Amino acid sequence: MKYQDSLEQASEKAAQVKVFLQRAGLAAHPVNYAVCYDYISGHHAGLCTAIEHKLSAKTPFDDFIMADLYSRYLTPANPQQEQLLQDASGIVSRLTGYTDLAAEQVADYLQQLDFSLLQLQQQQNGENILSIVEQLRQQTLEFRTGQYQLQQQLEQANQQSHQLRHELEQLKLQRQLDPLTGLYNRSAMQQQLELWFTEQPGRRVAAIAIDLDHFSRFNQDYGSAIGDVILSKVARKISSYVQSSGLPVRAGGEEFLILLPDVDLRSASEIAEQVRRGVEKLRFVSARSKKALPKVTISLGVSLYQHSENWYQFLARTTDVLTLAKQRGRNQVASETMLALPA
Repeated sequence: MKYQDSLEQASEKAAQVKVFLQRAGLAAHPVNYAVCYDYISGHHAGLCTAIEHKLSAKTPFDDFIMADLYSRYLTPANPQQEQLLQDASGIVSRLTGYTDLAAEQVADYLQQLDFSLLQLQQQQNGENILSIVEQLRQQTLEFRTGQYQLQQQLEQANQQSHQLRHELEQLKLQRQLDPLTGLYNRSAMQQQLELWFTEQPGRRVAAIAIDLDHFSRFNQDYGSAIGDVILSKVARKISSYVQSSGLPVRAGGEEFLILLPDVDLRSASEIAEQVRRGVEKLRFVSARSKKALPKVTISLGVSLYQHSENWYQFLARTTDVLTLAKQRGRNQVASETMLALPA
């Protein structure tokens, strides 16, 4: 285990995790389990504080919140990111040193220049004047040499900073993408939502929550390796229906989310139905046995952002609509307008 618990300790904590998940109505998939186990272990003060705050506020837990907690507090440090930060720190330190050196060189030269000019004004002897001029010429040459060397160092640092900026942009992109599916992750989703609402507070945003039907059973029957391939291909199909203005997201496990700005509920429902049909048409064959795998279907829930709620509430409500689609038989689209209707 992460904290090197004894078998007895691990069993006791596992029982507490089970109780927590049952009370919260959460599935025991790896992300939810890891967050609960870490919370019960009490080794991460930030995570414990965040969960205690939500418990005291009686905030309902769902997979979206748990994935957000996992991303914020339990995602392991990235060695590549640490190296880039060290490189950035080194470049900044060198640039600071070059700036200080340049300022020092300029100050020394100007001081010497003032002193030489004062001497010239006080001298009447031609030989002494020539000597002072020669000293000034030599100092000027040294100053130019120093400035040239400094310029070379600055150009090198500038090239390094451009390269570093490119690597940081690539790292930023990687941190926004789910490594398995290539879709955006929850962190990118939150940033994009905040950006949309900052740009236009009254903006209309539709959400389509998607869940693969009976996928846990599929994993049990065929293994997680094949399951990952299925997830990846389904994600690619989902993404193909999202235009550049929209955001396809892997929300966690076999759950996906499509965010559509400036789209009404009816149009979002039509897009959801296109996605459902597109995934239903996919066919999969086992690379090992060459046998056809069972057809994969999805359930979808569509909702529209209400400005009286925060985005956590928005996504939770979208999940409720998705649950309705499952309750009504799966492999179908449910809209928030159905929530008040009888099943």
